[in-house]
Amino acid sequence: MTEERNIKQQASGAAGSGAAVPPAQPSSGLATPIARYFFAAFAVFILVVFLLLMKPFLTYIFLAFVLFVLFSPVYEFIEKRLRGWKTVSSLATCVLIIIIIFLPFLIFTGVLATSAYNFYQHLDESFKNGTVQQLLNFKDSPLVIKVVKYIPSVGSYDFNAGDIVGKYLGTVSQFIYTNTRSIVTGASSIIVGFILIMFITFYLFIDGRSFLEEIKQVSPLDPKYNQEIIEELFKTIKLTFRGSLVIALLQGMLGATGFLLCGIDSWALWGAVMVLASLIPVVGTALIWGPAAISQAVTGHVVAAGFIAIWGVAVIGLADNLLRPQLLKGDTNIHPLLIFFSVMGGLSYFGFLGIILGPLMLSLLVYILSMYKKFINPNTRETGV
Repeated sequence: MTEERNIKQQASGAAGSGAAVPPAQPSSGLATPIARYFFAAFAVFILVVFLLLMKPFLTYIFLAFVLFVLFSPVYEFIEKRLRGWKTVSSLATCVLIIIIIFLPFLIFTGVLATSAYNFYQHLDESFKNGTVQQLLNFKDSPLVIKVVKYIPSVGSYDFNAGDIVGKYLGTVSQFIYTNTRSIVTGASSIIVGFILIMFITFYLFIDGRSFLEEIKQVSPLDPKYNQEIIEELFKTIKLTFRGSLVIALLQGMLGATGFLLCGIDSWALWGAVMVLASLIPVVGTALIWGPAAISQAVTGHVVAAGFIAIWGVAVIGLADNLLRPQLLKGDTNIHPLLIFFSVMGGLSYFGFLGIILGPLMLSLLVYILSMYKKFINPNTRETGV
């Protein structure tokens, strides 16, 4: 009662003097340093435990977010046509993703596994019966014989590459066989993983935007920077796919088609290898179709060799030269060598998904560095990586 009377007297005195009475400030639960440190430690502990719980699913969540970013325009288009039916729009978008991505991937994975296994069997058999050594003895090849006929001095050279290459073929064939088995045995896990990805993507289409808004609410950064970071993240993901994965997949498909038209066995396997080779600076897919053309020539298939060479230069190379400038508009000028290493590192750490995750992590790193230059150390000049 005494405290209440004192408060009333102070209020009446302030009102009588004409002074403004400041509103009562609610006490903060984090007013003391000890309370703030305890809250921070508790929050970090909960976050670590949560990440440990989510660790088996982080890859699937990340890939689902990538699909959410890439197909958000499609979802928004369908939602507008269905007048705001989010559930039906999300389901329709997921069905399109399955048709566009999953089914072709599943079919190609089966063809690739069969092709790789057949290649291993053929290589192993050829190595045992001496066909490989004979093939590598280019001195007896029809092409060299024709050249020696007109230039006899060429016959003095040793064209037998069997001693140099033959001893490595056993290791190569074993490597191909081992990876083929991993692809076949991992098919069921790929299917289960894709179902989980689609399940997460379905809910991201429905609640993804509101989830991003919640993240911006708890972020300590200025709202303007929060929005810019999210926009740059979306742009980085799209540029990563357009700039590396789409071009690599296209060149691999074109290379596999050229080999198929020439009747080359294991065309799917070499097409998959071209996907990786396209990321190698300077040489690119020529590292695969070049030796293939030479191999066809020295074995007497001159027409097939000429077709592969023309296909590689005019079709595969032209597609790269025409599409890359268009798909890389607004790119961060990442050096191709860094992209190649990011893919190789991604494959070794994440497996097949590293083709996607490797370049994406590199692009996000480049964006973080650009944010450092822009906000933390603005005196640094902008440069490409």
